[in-house]
Amino acid sequence: MRLTTAALGMIALAAPALAQTGAACTAATTRGTYSVMCTGYMSPAAGAPQVPITVLGTVVGDFSGTFTGTAKVSLGGTIVDQTVSGVIQANSDCTGSISYAQKINGQPAPNLNIIAHTLNEGAEIRGMSIDAGVTMTCSLALLHR
Repeated sequence: MRLTTAALGMIALAAPALAQTGAACTAATTRGTYSVMCTGYMSPAAGAPQVPITVLGTVVGDFSGTFTGTAKVSLGGTIVDQTVSGVIQANSDCTGSISYAQKINGQPAPNLNIIAHTLNEGAEIRGMSIDAGVTMTCSLALLHR
């Protein structure tokens, strides 16, 4: 019984690695053009209550893991333009993170920090903001390599 329990425990621990059918993830795994959709809540200023946020845009990742993109953002119903750039820190187990430098309507804004999982050999990326005052998740779907 202990052997079975230990074997099941090892399988559970290995599940994220088994979910990928190809080689280990690298920054190059995320190369391509992605459609981006983010939803959640964000505080527009320190100490202010959170308001709904929706992001719809595209980002392009290259072989070195550099991402650049543009989006329309609805923050509490106000529509703004967003540009982002950053470099993904990709782990071999297909987890990772990225810190985007961003501009809102052409003006510098605080960095956007995301933890992420790369799925299906880069066909999909799921992320979550880890910034204070932000409760937001993002889904990226590969449009083309």
